[in-house]
Amino acid sequence: MTGLRQDLDAISGILHDTFEIEAFKRNYDMAFAQIAGILGRYGIEENPRNLRFRFILCMQEFFDGIPQDQWHVKDPAFVRQSEGFAISKFREWITEQVT
Repeated sequence: MTGLRQDLDAISGILHDTFEIEAFKRNYDMAFAQIAGILGRYGIEENPRNLRFRFILCMQEFFDGIPQDQWHVKDPAFVRQSEGFAISKFREWITEQVT
């Protein structure tokens, strides 16, 4: 389980690092390719684009839980909250796939 925890932290780090870059300069393909490489060690062979889509679904779950008139997409704190939520849900999904 220690290896999984370290890999989950590495995946979180990849995503956090990606979100630190200006939106139009982000390389999502590279980030999710790195994540796919990590998951491959657990026998999870996923296309990076499928992982990106899975992550988008995790992000959508955040927005589905909030009325649209309360979305503050220009507020950096709100955006960080949505990213953190999605990363957490993505980690949960990975854990379910591995265990």
